Amino acid sequence: MAKATAVRTSTTHDVLRRVTDRTMLYDFTVWFWGDAIAMDGLLDAAELLDDPLPSRHCLRFYESWAAHPLGWVDHLTPGAALLRLYQAERKRELLDAAHRLAAWITDRVPRSSTGAALYRPDLPPYRHSVWVDTIYHVPPFLSRLAQVTGDGRFHDDALDVWTSHVSLLADKRSHLLAHSYDTGALLTRGHGWGRGNGWALYGMVDTLEVVPADHPRRAGALKSFQELCAAVLTLQDASGFWRTLLHDREAYLESSTAAFFGALFTKGVRLGLLGDAYAQAAERAWHAMLSRIDREGNLYGVSACTYASTLPDDDVVMYRTLPTEVNVWGQGSALRFAAERIRAGLD
Repeated sequence: MAKATAVRTSTTHDVLRRVTDRTMLYDFTVWFWGDAIAMDGLLDAAELLDDPLPSRHCLRFYESWAAHPLGWVDHLTPGAALLRLYQAERKRELLDAAHRLAAWITDRVPRSSTGAALYRPDLPPYRHSVWVDTIYHVPPFLSRLAQVTGDGRFHDDALDVWTSHVSLLADKRSHLLAHSYDTGALLTRGHGWGRGNGWALYGMVDTLEVVPADHPRRAGALKSFQELCAAVLTLQDASGFWRTLLHDREAYLESSTAAFFGALFTKGVRLGLLGDAYAQAAERAWHAMLSRIDREGNLYGVSACTYASTLPDDDVVMYRTLPTEVNVWGQGSALRFAAERIRAGLD
């Protein structure tokens, strides 16, 4: 793991400022895993720091993207952030782009026999795959589109994506989610991947924030969220981190786990969806994360790109041995954690 000088005593606003400046060094011309949480975090920073520069940084990539036809990679478009920008800027082309994106990911993509969307039919190793990360990317976007447009059908679409993925990825005993499920080979890969469960839970709480309280499916979604939160809570290390494989005590303690779970627990408590035990866990996670943020705003110790294409026998070795680095999903999760603490009055 790279060495860096950690900053432990800064205020949350200071942390948000440094991590924002570092994150704006990234280019987002082609969407990839991690871009969504970075965009969400940058828009949080623009709002909470009263600084238009992070929004402008995001906007130029969206404007360029909206001018081109959609492709399979665009299921990774940071859709919730796109709609936040539309609400701030009121540029019609952003809303039109959001409608095109929604039509693409709900109508164009192929489906498994169980109805789960298969978002990358263009990639042979993944053409039958369902990923845990999708729960962060798609349901919050669709529910926010319902909120913006008043078309409640998008709430149903959001919950369809959520439930179809959980039904294939969840372990019935532990409630933990796998990294992916291959609906062709019928193989589960990456059971209990730490960041993956963070992706899912953050997408769930972002969706629950928007789905109306009287929606007939909200109670079931809330139960799903709370069960997974409870499973994750018990696996936090005394250091405040979680592991690359949550249930594997030989897997290493990884930085983005503290950022993801700490942030979403903080938000869940603020929204009244989680109890005090989660606030305490989030506080431990905050101090853990701070120990790995340097003065330049780098969150180090984040596991590198984790591809769910290994054979099941190789899963444990891959997740235990992945190198760590500073990367966009680590930066984005750190931004969101700082923002959630500010919103919760914890600065």
